[in-house]
Amino acid sequence: SQQSYRVELEGTHSDGMGGALNLVYQNKNLFRGAELFSLKLKGAYETLSQDTIMHSLEYGAETSLRFPKFILPFLRTEGFIKKYNPTTTLLAAYNYQKMPFYTRKMANATFGYNWNSNPYTSHIVNPLQLNIVMLDTIDPAFRERIESSSYLAYSYRDVTILGSSYSLIFSNQTIKRSRDFWFFRFNAETSGNLLGFISNLAGQDKKDGSYNVFGRPFAQYLRADLDLRYNLIINDVSSIVYRGFIGAGIPYGNSQAIPFEKQYFGGGANGIRAWQVRTLGPGSHVPDRSSFLNQTADIKLEANIEYRFKLFWILESAFFLDAGNIWSYKDNSIEGAQFHFRNVMRDMAVGTGMGLRFNLDFVLIRADAGIKLRDPSLTAGSKWIRNWKDYSDKTEGGRIFSFVLGIGYPF
Repeated sequence: SQQSYRVELEGTHSDGMGGALNLVYQNKNLFRGAELFSLKLKGAYETLSQDTIMHSLEYGAETSLRFPKFILPFLRTEGFIKKYNPTTTLLAAYNYQKMPFYTRKMANATFGYNWNSNPYTSHIVNPLQLNIVMLDTIDPAFRERIESSSYLAYSYRDVTILGSSYSLIFSNQTIKRSRDFWFFRFNAETSGNLLGFISNLAGQDKKDGSYNVFGRPFAQYLRADLDLRYNLIINDVSSIVYRGFIGAGIPYGNSQAIPFEKQYFGGGANGIRAWQVRTLGPGSHVPDRSSFLNQTADIKLEANIEYRFKLFWILESAFFLDAGNIWSYKDNSIEGAQFHFRNVMRDMAVGTGMGLRFNLDFVLIRADAGIKLRDPSLTAGSKWIRNWKDYSDKTEGGRIFSFVLGIGYPF
């Protein structure tokens, strides 16, 4: 059938439980030329701590149209289409988020190209990416917190993001499981250069130290990251997966900090699983654990190793070891948060654990339990954790264990 409807359920977990519901409509031949039209409506709810007052609500809509060719000004010949399988995608989305201490609305539009240069390598170029972020309401106590740091103040504000991006994706995985394989993804994006040039050329006056467009400041930054994985196949039912990640975002020109939406975070189901999402770092900073933690920063380093094996029926298991952290690029207002090469090992968080996975073929449901081995926020000389009581005493009741749910493998 050219048209399809489906309902997608997603499980999420921070300190509490949550879930998401997606309603998806697709038309695979909209203009009778194999154009794929998609419309998705999404709603999500999640408790963020054991205190049920701490919850987030999110809903939104996304529509996209994908053409099986390059729309001008690129090539459209039949030979090029057969060789490189090019596509052009137009996307527009709106999202509303209600967090414990603020609400925000986000609208975005993307125009991009995708093609395969060989059977293992694909490229994504988005010449135009527009994001408009609007903070509607901010809790007075949270506003006081972010205004105490110029870095946080610049991160949490209305902003226009207009830029371009490029992604290179390589994977030599085959249908046959017996072969080891690599996965490599490089992403790079920049924002604000065109708007900065026009603002300078037009002699526009700055407001609060920034040029504005659409009534709000525009972001100017460069961001790039690399995700590298190696899957070592031991036999038909077991494997070892190695992963390394490095990423950095550098603000300049019209920005003192990259927008919150573009910053990196640690912890969670696909990161260092001994920490809940966005509760790790930055650096050796000691967080206020009595308040809602939402830690983000400009730089991220992470390494993971996971041994996966099949148990029986649809049940799989894994043992894992995660290490890494996030850091700010040039923020001195948060003690211990700034990146220095000499402090990388000092600031390294380490966690281990095991997980169960339910492989239903069409979806894999994952439950991982992590335990902290090394916490960079502890005082020098005592960052390695001896036992649960030792950690609880040092952190005034902090938890050494973390439990996360996820869909699909973590990497």
